[in-house]
Amino acid sequence: MPNNHGRVDAHRLTRSETDKRIAGVAGGIAEYFGMDPALIRIAFVIATFMGFGVLAYIVLWIVLPRGTPGVPVTRHGSPAVRIAEERYARGEISTEELAQIRADLTGVA
Repeated sequence: MPNNHGRVDAHRLTRSETDKRIAGVAGGIAEYFGMDPALIRIAFVIATFMGFGVLAYIVLWIVLPRGTPGVPVTRHGSPAVRIAEERYARGEISTEELAQIRADLTGVA
């Protein structure tokens, strides 16, 4: 997101408010790393059987800040979207142009 100086803020690891089953930990981790949340959830289940999954989840639930409500989890799998985001970060394209590129490439209005 752009800050007051027109630069893009660093992407932060937060709990997801839109892609959550319990507390949004897996959804937030998946969003941060650009992965499918189901893979993160499966990893937590496996870790639970290994003895540390529940503790790790609870610690992350406490430590990770809440994400922005109403902002959908975006999966920027397309290299073209990533390039557009980099151009936006450098100030080469406007917010409206970035939104249009995302809509055109991802099919999301």
